[in-house]
Amino acid sequence: MAPSPAPIHGANASSAPVTGRIRPQSASEKQAAHLEKLLKDPDRPVHIPKPAKEKELRPPREMMKNVSGSSAGAGSGEFHVYKHARRREYERVRLMEEKEAKSKEAAAFEAQQAALEAESEAKTSKNRAKRDKKKARAAAAAAAAAAATALEGGPCKSTSQIGEALDADADAEGTAEREDAQKVEEEGEGEREKKKRRIARPVEGADVAFRRPGVQSDEE
Repeated sequence: MAPSPAPIHGANASSAPVTGRIRPQSASEKQAAHLEKLLKDPDRPVHIPKPAKEKELRPPREMMKNVSGSSAGAGSGEFHVYKHARRREYERVRLMEEKEAKSKEAAAFEAQQAALEAESEAKTSKNRAKRDKKKARAAAAAAAAAAATALEGGPCKSTSQIGEALDADADAEGTAEREDAQKVEEEGEGEREKKKRRIARPVEGADVAFRRPGVQSDEE
């Protein structure tokens, strides 16, 4: 039988190969190892611990017998009985205060959740009303187009075709308006040219002399 190798100590200890099982270090490795252990035996029941119970104290007694209080004349036994009763009472008051604080936190959280839900519902209802209004307009336009085509005897148009027709009508109206404005502008320019001609028309028998702007005549 071959002798086992001696353990390595000193500076060369870190360079020795590590053998055996390596314990996981990160949280993901720990979770992977735990899942692998659970999947080895799927039929094995999993123990899920119950939540911790809240600490409760027994209700205080209606009457404490044979207790004279923490006065100087009381005996040591009576004083210890009083001390334990006082400790239990303080513990009971502390638990009551903790329950009250928890109930206040829960009420504040519920109020905040209700406010957020109300705000979200208001925003959603507003958007829903806009969508319903848009759908109603499209349905009314489709119904009107269907009635018009039924009276004319032509084929019924879809909603997209109705929208395209409305857009085409709007473009035609805009083009007509632009043409009318251009005509009015041209007519205005013609009127201005006529006025200039009337103003520049010379008097009969007068000499007309053309000169450049800024050049004075001999008479001036």
